[in-house]
Amino acid sequence: MRRSICLPVFLGLLTVALVAARAPAQDADVWSRLAAQEQASGRFLQELYSEEGELLERSSGRYAVLRPGFFRWEIDYPDRQQIIVAGDTLWHYDLDLATASQRLIGEDEQFTALDLLARDSAELAARFSVERSGDGRFRLVPLFPQAGFRSAQLAWKGSTLVAMDVVDRSGQALHIELTPDADAQPLSPGDFEFDPPDGVDVHRAIVR
Repeated sequence: MRRSICLPVFLGLLTVALVAARAPAQDADVWSRLAAQEQASGRFLQELYSEEGELLERSSGRYAVLRPGFFRWEIDYPDRQQIIVAGDTLWHYDLDLATASQRLIGEDEQFTALDLLARDSAELAARFSVERSGDGRFRLVPLFPQAGFRSAQLAWKGSTLVAMDVVDRSGQALHIELTPDADAQPLSPGDFEFDPPDGVDVHRAIVR
């Protein structure tokens, strides 16, 4: 069965002081926008492009975020997979292969662009330089070695984050469109609990 290559990109992209020349108000704007969006849910469309601009993969599904520390990314096309983060624990559930793996997210974990959606804004502010790239658009460049990407551009429509454009370390580009639910229900940590279904092969790699 063909597996989507967008998920490895997500995991390989998905967790210093600020550059003095950056304007503090500009940096504060992007982090305050993220902090204000305490929770969100909806659908996503994700496209992966080669360094030459060739479309390599397209996937879609649902997402949910409860800041800080809770994240769910459910791919339903072209295959079915789920990434669930709750605090320092990450589950990867492959519905088609009936396998699930659980592991801790360590301090040396490679930081991904999607980590921006769920991490604490005060923690993030010390790790990136920021420049405004347009109305409601900000380009973030990581200043720490664990980042799995060169840059990430975030775009807002009003107070809602609607798109991310990421360039990874290899030069590939990831475009993500986010369409929030119009009638989104309040989220709680319980919405991010995961209990492997019966018959699923489970691998746990949690060592404290």
